[in-house]
Amino acid sequence: MNPVQDARPRPLGGLGWILAAYIGGSAVAILLVGFSGTAVNSSPYNVLSFIGLWTGFIGVPIYLSRTRGSGKLAADFGLRLGGPGDVGLGLLAGLAAYALAEAYGIVIRAAGDHADLGHEAATLSGHGLGIGYVAFGLCAAIGAPIAEEIFFRGLTQTTLQRYLGGVGGLVVTAVAFGFAHLPGNPIEAIPALVFFGAVVGTLYWRTGRLGPGIIAHITFNGITVVALAASR
Repeated sequence: MNPVQDARPRPLGGLGWILAAYIGGSAVAILLVGFSGTAVNSSPYNVLSFIGLWTGFIGVPIYLSRTRGSGKLAADFGLRLGGPGDVGLGLLAGLAAYALAEAYGIVIRAAGDHADLGHEAATLSGHGLGIGYVAFGLCAAIGAPIAEEIFFRGLTQTTLQRYLGGVGGLVVTAVAFGFAHLPGNPIEAIPALVFFGAVVGTLYWRTGRLGPGIIAHITFNGITVVALAASR
């Protein structure tokens, strides 16, 4: 029996729980920014939006873990890091994915498409490089990778692979990950995000751990945050 297979978390939820996490988190985000009265795309607006969405992305897996699993996200959703090897694997994957995304952007611009693939990140970052940008940077470079990997890979991919098989679940999750970023992004950006979703999904599928994908995601988003700051 394959020891890698044995180490993989087993699905605790179903499709309903995936929808509950996404819709519930989105609803909380809308309520938070609505009651706060902050300006759209201001730093407080963006941070509250992140936090609201994460209540679903992380809250539902925590609930499932405590009611149906061991009570530990490390065991039930693979939220763990295997050591220096996972760090190196994640860094390499994140750097390679970012380089390929940049190359893709160059190609489509050379073909006459002038879409800004970084439009969403630039918009979410608000304006200026003050404390607001620092808060955005921490959310985008650290918070988002952790929350999104728990939701998309730990919950969604594991569940869909039960129904669609290993490759099918990975591909559908990667596509869902890409299109989840469509608001605020040109459609041309989605293939690059789907590809990145497939990269981190493969890391999770093969290792049974979210750690390598989180490191790759932090690397990918972190470079974006630094590049935005440098361009201001």
